[in-house]
Amino acid sequence: MKKLNIAYFLDNFYPQINGVVTSSINTCAEMFRRGHKILAVAPKPFDLKNYPEDYFPYDIIFQDGFPAYFYPDFKFTYTFDNKIYKKLKEFKPDLIHFHAPFTLGYQAIRIAKRLKAPVVGTFHTFFAEPEYLKLIGMENNKFLQSFGWFYSNNFFNRCDIVVSPGKATAEILKKNKLKTPIQVISNGVECVKYQNFNYTYKLPFSYNEEFDYVLYIGRISQEKDIDVLLDSLAILLKKKKNTVLVVVGGGPSIDDLKKRAVELGISNNVIFTGMLPNKDLLESGLLKKVKLFVTASTSENQPMTILESIMFGLPIVGVDAKGVPELIEDNGFIVKPKDPEALAEKMYEILSNDNLRETFSKRSLELSEKYDIRNTSDAMEKMYMNLLG
Repeated sequence: MKKLNIAYFLDNFYPQINGVVTSSINTCAEMFRRGHKILAVAPKPFDLKNYPEDYFPYDIIFQDGFPAYFYPDFKFTYTFDNKIYKKLKEFKPDLIHFHAPFTLGYQAIRIAKRLKAPVVGTFHTFFAEPEYLKLIGMENNKFLQSFGWFYSNNFFNRCDIVVSPGKATAEILKKNKLKTPIQVISNGVECVKYQNFNYTYKLPFSYNEEFDYVLYIGRISQEKDIDVLLDSLAILLKKKKNTVLVVVGGGPSIDDLKKRAVELGISNNVIFTGMLPNKDLLESGLLKKVKLFVTASTSENQPMTILESIMFGLPIVGVDAKGVPELIEDNGFIVKPKDPEALAEKMYEILSNDNLRETFSKRSLELSEKYDIRNTSDAMEKMYMNLLG
């Protein structure tokens, strides 16, 4: 197979910790391993002293920018930089692929047009949907929803092809009048790396074998409905007192949720670890110590946290919204959104039945092959080649 020059434009980059960063970096690294020449363009990290160069073996161009007030560690860059354009011109990309419709994504489109290179965009986040507009108290504002989709389409309709991680997301994009051809290609996780890994077991809390630990990983923000998880835990504890909910992540709602846990009388059964780098989280072995993964979020496209939980053989309990149901195929339960009683019931069912939990665990491990970065990158590589004719 012909080796390509691929330029990736990454608005979301280290030190941010989220699924978009993990997904895009996994793809870049796998394409590099396959022998393609990779050039990434990313916002300059706030602190280059602790920048883990060994984690990014391909060439990266950093662009200065200014921090966004609404998201920690996110940087807006300039929409065009002549130095970057010159470096891309020297690089001679066969194609350009961006992962967010922000300033670097816009720069990717402009440079691709100048260089007459095909441009690919991956749709990761439903920022025009009510769950995200809730962050600014505008979840019922139809104008902002329409404008958000207009803004999104203005980016992605300039692409030659749009990558959607899930089928449900592809249907939502079509419904909201995206005209560009859509290719469904799952996010990928590094299954082989963690099959026989030497885990550190440096867990972010004092682990006790007497407890059943239930895990949530993600941004601690309103759109993730973590308050529903706390309500469900309060119900579950009436039946199973040794349950502990581990909440991994940081965000603007963490203090409010800690107060909510106190009000519910469950603060001794909730652990807020704070934000953990993805690499540290996976290598710690935490996902081998918990009994299941749970989420009440209705805003998910194809969450890397669920894919990584599947990779570690965890049963999944999630809600019937957007991309979550696609990831639960006889490896867990799907419940109605905003229903803490249903969440509690299904968590109890798994925690109180070892045979059921083992069946779901085995099924998750079987499903993990579908999301192995080698298989998802096969599909991505094939799409690149077809696009180039």
